[in-house]
Amino acid sequence: MTTDDPYAPLMERLNFPHSERFRRILQKLVTAEEAALLLQLPAEPPDLARKSGLDEQTVRGKLQELLEKGLVISSSKGLRLARDVTQLHDSNLSSADKWVDTELLDLWKDFYETEWLPSMATIPTDSYVHYIRVLPALKAIEMSHGLPADEFLPEENVAELIKGADPIAVVPCTCRRSMRRCDDPLDNCLQFNRGAEYAISRGAGRKITAEEAIVIARQAEDAGLIHTWPFAVSPRLNEICNCCRDCCAIFDAGLRFGTIGQILEKSRFRARIDQGLCTGCQECVERRFFDAIEMAKPSTGKKLKATVDRGCVLGAVYVRLSATPTP
Repeated sequence: MTTDDPYAPLMERLNFPHSERFRRILQKLVTAEEAALLLQLPAEPPDLARKSGLDEQTVRGKLQELLEKGLVISSSKGLRLARDVTQLHDSNLSSADKWVDTELLDLWKDFYETEWLPSMATIPTDSYVHYIRVLPALKAIEMSHGLPADEFLPEENVAELIKGADPIAVVPCTCRRSMRRCDDPLDNCLQFNRGAEYAISRGAGRKITAEEAIVIARQAEDAGLIHTWPFAVSPRLNEICNCCRDCCAIFDAGLRFGTIGQILEKSRFRARIDQGLCTGCQECVERRFFDAIEMAKPSTGKKLKATVDRGCVLGAVYVRLSATPTP
């Protein structure tokens, strides 16, 4: 393998071998010498120094910087290159502010809108899997008085998931940080366990308590964001995202190309609206992700009330869950 152009094999390993836009991102992030080092991973610093001809102290310093930038990922086999462009995007754009400037954000945004998003138009047959789980809003759980607490599995309750994690960190939402299409809160991507350890070790995340994380989750609900967990990517809880419709790559692609049903695992619960509590303010209609709520005249009374289309995935915060989970 030639090192004349170390960016080319790096681009190939990250699954975008012919993208000049992706090349510009890599050139912004690493020098040619650093790109050549990345191609040698996984390797321990002494071996990496021997292969590169650099002294070990220099290699360790470069690895630390690459770790802080999110190009190097901690694993059971030691430091390694990000496995694909998605992991690189998320780790890089959750880095500390000193590594993320406006130029980098613009490069990622241009690459996403021009090349990365179109590549998500179809999901290959062998990837036909519901790999993102939408978690019920805490407020919806609390308002569902007829639904016994023991009906919820631990992995369906955001608060219980948070309480079972250690350590916990919060990092910026990488999608909103780069896309900048909305004014929703930025610092509410929750990292847990090994994911939190990685974020804290490279100065990207702020360590928080379970109580602080639950407050962040509630604030995300108040802003109309949806709790999601990429459980198929990481069966052990490593993160809970709080996603908006405008910036989230998952929802943007899924809704744009009609593949959201392939991406999201449907909840066992279905939404219903308490007509007695509904004031007809239409806030839930404005927040809906999946066009699941509309205003209609009830059988009694003249004032329009919110109603749920049960054929749609739940996308509203201020609704009650049904009293019985669906099979």
